[in-house]
Amino acid sequence: MKGLGTIITIWDKIVVLLYLLSGLLLFVTYYYALLPIAVIHKLFVAFGIGWSFMLYGLFYKKLKQPFIVTSFIVFSIIQIIIYVSFKNESIFFDRIGGTYLSTLLFLPAMLISYHLFNLLNRFIYKDDLIITGPGNRLGQPQNGRKIRTLDFVFSFAGALLFLFGVTILF
Repeated sequence: MKGLGTIITIWDKIVVLLYLLSGLLLFVTYYYALLPIAVIHKLFVAFGIGWSFMLYGLFYKKLKQPFIVTSFIVFSIIQIIIYVSFKNESIFFDRIGGTYLSTLLFLPAMLISYHLFNLLNRFIYKDDLIITGPGNRLGQPQNGRKIRTLDFVFSFAGALLFLFGVTILF
């Protein structure tokens, strides 16, 4: 098990299931018009931003484990399909500078940005990137090493990339 990150717990599976169920609930709420469209817009934004940051902070250590990677890739593909399906068909999601549906692309962008910056970190330092945030204080040893400046830079750049890059591009 060495090199695979931490063990998948029941809580990890519950969080992944909650992510799936909340996305499904959001889709059903829109499809059957259970709430006003303005509320649904806010839910899409909260879903995209909230879950992506939470998943980025909670699961980055486990992004080498097959269950987590497979789950997130499957969810990303589903979200891309939903985005492509509804983007041009629904004027209800249009807004200045894009669409409310663009938040569905945060998870795939988060996976891509994490792996891109992790690959860059491996090229420079020959070890894995440590995502910094509230749970990882400056100087706190992790993965057998202290947090470097580039861990902060890559973490911040990755968050900006998946948050603002998607919003600007889509």
